[in-house]
Amino acid sequence: MEELLESNLLRHFRIVRFLLGREWVTIGELAHTLRIPSRTIRQSIGEINQYINPAKIESSQKFGIRLTYDAQLNSFYIYASIYKQSAHFLIIENICIHRYATLAVLAEKLFISQSTLKRKIAVINQTLEKYGFWIDTKSVDMVGDERKIRFFYYCYLLEKYDVLDLVAPEQELRIIDELISEFFAQFPSLQGPERQVFSYLNKLRTMLFISFKRLKKGCRLDSHDQIDEQYSLLLSEKLSKKIAVCYHMAL
Repeated sequence: MEELLESNLLRHFRIVRFLLGREWVTIGELAHTLRIPSRTIRQSIGEINQYINPAKIESSQKFGIRLTYDAQLNSFYIYASIYKQSAHFLIIENICIHRYATLAVLAEKLFISQSTLKRKIAVINQTLEKYGFWIDTKSVDMVGDERKIRFFYYCYLLEKYDVLDLVAPEQELRIIDELISEFFAQFPSLQGPERQVFSYLNKLRTMLFISFKRLKKGCRLDSHDQIDEQYSLLLSEKLSKKIAVCYHMAL
């Protein structure tokens, strides 16, 4: 995911990744390992510290530098803080979650010029095209291998937010939770304890959230990618209506 970052943020990412799990290291050691000039590292440390609070890169004339953070935090928080600085990630997220009639509308939403947006999308596509999908500027959507698109969005949301509640509207979360409840009620054999823990349910909710967003845009998986027929779900009429209203589609 980090390869989509802008060059300065990718440098921040590499510095943070090196410091995580280590005690004091000298800037010279860091510069040698990452092949980044010491002066640039010092400047980058100041930039990183502006947005990773309450984590911090501490410096000492005697010992060097180290990354410190509260025991309640983890590496996810720090990486997510970097991702949130990225215009590339913001573009991808808006295209994932929302629908835009034209590139001009998206540019206005992001408070950038249309020409700047086109340039950024061109840079993003240099990475995405290697994986079989890309951002189409005419439809203002991700196009290509649908299965890979959904998996990419799934990884993106988990890496940036970890918990779906931080990005999905409450109404959609309630519908997704109802769908999961109906599914497990119809297939009790799948209700093992490993599927009741929060981490599993959060991943399942994220996959469903992305699937609904893509279906709302008319993007469907090929028939050979569909779920096994033995697990075809018969939704209640009440839930079907809720989904139809929320996502503006018939089931």
